[in-house]
Amino acid sequence: MTGPAAPTFCIFMNITDPIISQALHNPEGLALCAPGVDIVSYSRLEASINNVARRALGLGLAPGQIVAVFMPQHPVLHAVLLLGLARAGIVTASITARKLPASLNLAGVICDGGHPHGGIKAIPFDMSWMMGDGKSGGFGPGPRADDLCRIMLTSGTTGEPKVIALTHGMMLGRVLRYHMLCGSALPFSSRMFCDVTLATGFGFTMFLYMLCKGGAFFMRGNNAETMLRALSSYQVTGLVVSPGTLPELLAEYDTHRCRHTFDVIFTGGSMLSARLAERVGSRMGANILGGYGSAEAGLVACAPADTMRGVQSAVGYVSPGISVEIVDDDDRPVPTGQSGVVRMRGDYVVEGYFNDPEASAATFRGGWFYPGDIGSFAGDGMFVVSGRQKAVLNLGGEKVAPETIEHVIAAFDLGLPSAAFLMPTADGGNEIWVAIETEKPVDEAKLREHCQKSLPNIFMPKRFVTVRRLPRNAMGKLERAELSQTVAAK
Repeated sequence: MTGPAAPTFCIFMNITDPIISQALHNPEGLALCAPGVDIVSYSRLEASINNVARRALGLGLAPGQIVAVFMPQHPVLHAVLLLGLARAGIVTASITARKLPASLNLAGVICDGGHPHGGIKAIPFDMSWMMGDGKSGGFGPGPRADDLCRIMLTSGTTGEPKVIALTHGMMLGRVLRYHMLCGSALPFSSRMFCDVTLATGFGFTMFLYMLCKGGAFFMRGNNAETMLRALSSYQVTGLVVSPGTLPELLAEYDTHRCRHTFDVIFTGGSMLSARLAERVGSRMGANILGGYGSAEAGLVACAPADTMRGVQSAVGYVSPGISVEIVDDDDRPVPTGQSGVVRMRGDYVVEGYFNDPEASAATFRGGWFYPGDIGSFAGDGMFVVSGRQKAVLNLGGEKVAPETIEHVIAAFDLGLPSAAFLMPTADGGNEIWVAIETEKPVDEAKLREHCQKSLPNIFMPKRFVTVRRLPRNAMGKLERAELSQTVAAK
């Protein structure tokens, strides 16, 4: 088991303490909303947190145990359950139908209709969990900051997903990092729509961020039209979203003729292309922030999209409290402007994977976390991430990052999402194909002409194929391992 020490500034605090404090200051204030499904005030949220905590302990669950929550159709109930279990000192993991790591030792899965993971105890949920007097008696003072709080599962885009264990103190420290380092608009945004699931580190941290400061956290409701109407009627000022899902949200804007704009748009999970940023800026709001981070490290870098424009693959300026180095294969730092392997360390970066010393040894070395990215620093300190080590396309010794090809495609037609990958040939070799996410026809002749201006012949794609949707995980990151199957199933 690997977990860092809690930060001293919040040694006696857990993640529910500031939220319950907000309920004392503004009991009738809006806390949670899934338009068309449910609205929760802070007073109701506090009562539900206490009732869930008491019910969980009454069922025999104990502080320190790890319990998964599988509630894909009920985002508000899912959110309340996570807070109630945390109040009882129970460690939570939000899971999907994806395979679970062997190192995750679950006491059970709370679900309202079964779950897809055979062999793990199902703990039935119904609305009686929310019932009771709503008072805090019967389960002690709650966990401390150095107690485990939350389990995050990595995306596993290039292999088996891994387990990150975070304490209450670490989660609060990560929340504070967003508050301090993302400009003035984000802290002043009192109502935020988050189009990223709570199963991700990004989504869960933003969920806590809004509630800890007394804001309102909006999630997707029963349909897109209801959700988009609510943005204006509730005067939602902020948007949290992955660049991978922005084209879908823009299409919903078009379908329902939505004209709502946000004071601040915060993107994370993958890189936001300049062309996509232009589309978003003209329709949804011009103040766009880009962030780079991971479940292992939290927020590592951020900057306004305008600042990053013109620097290909820029992800922002490194946050205070985080040290990022670019090194060669022998762990020697390389000069500014030269690409190499990214490594990082700092506050709230975990020291290893939970119950997995073998995976930890491969990724955490000498006090550094190696996320598997290739990057560099520009002269002004802008951090650039140009690709993934394991995603490099190798054609008989000639190597290219797929992101290099995808940037060229994005410049062709309003930032169309694309993915370059290797497809096996009949003679046992490989060739580069590109899958483009669009339901509209693509002028392949013009696209080839465009690519030939920027790519050497050896890296020119042999085929372009269109797909309705590229395979992505919950954070909107490409599932590159599934690309060939997606194309073959087309």
